[in-house]
Amino acid sequence: MSDSVLSIGHRGAAGITPENTKLAFLKALDLGADAIEFDVQLTKDDVCIVFHDESLDRTTNGEGFVADTSWEVISQLDAGSWFAESFKGLEIPTLEETLKTLGGRTTLNIEFKPDKGREERLVRHVMTTVARLDLWDSVLFSSFDMQSIELLRRLVPRARIGVLCLRHRMAEAIAVATEIGAETIHPHVAMVDHELVADAHRRGWQVWAWTANEPGEIELLKAFGVDGIFSDYPDRVVNPRKRRS
Repeated sequence: MSDSVLSIGHRGAAGITPENTKLAFLKALDLGADAIEFDVQLTKDDVCIVFHDESLDRTTNGEGFVADTSWEVISQLDAGSWFAESFKGLEIPTLEETLKTLGGRTTLNIEFKPDKGREERLVRHVMTTVARLDLWDSVLFSSFDMQSIELLRRLVPRARIGVLCLRHRMAEAIAVATEIGAETIHPHVAMVDHELVADAHRRGWQVWAWTANEPGEIELLKAFGVDGIFSDYPDRVVNPRKRRS
């Protein structure tokens, strides 16, 4: 069992603070996360924001789809009260704000969440922002949308890319990861076993598993030999020796 497994804060520290907020990202850093994962998508007027769901309903006091809502409206929403009243007033951050806060401090995993028909627009917006801030080396991109990561590879040959995997789409994920020269694959925890990890390593890929929160599950993934674990509680993945240092 390796002590060098990466602790990857899933949407920051989403089990402790409201997900995909600046506070969640800073909390993940405080807890010793080696990397931070977050989601990006476009508002109606093409502002790139850090947000997971297609709909605003679950994690804000707004409603409707992100793709149908302007940044002017979204920027005024409360993204904290749904989690706890003590977080009232937290804002939805833009990609640029997030990169300026975290850039150079840790590895970032940006997951593309494109709405249909605007895949290229999202990819180009993200790559332009990352390029302007010169963060190519510290950002790894991933998506369930294979069109987005294939496009990114064509546009930016040097980009670091991970391929998200679901059991019923594993063959497709392996094919795309091979074609684009992926650095990592990101399988759901239920898919991970010794065979999957060994096969990925033979192909030259790291395995980052999502999303594990229970200590027993985390220890099992470490025993399987994964290279990184996404968790809403990144401190549960951190090597105890690092936590004490």
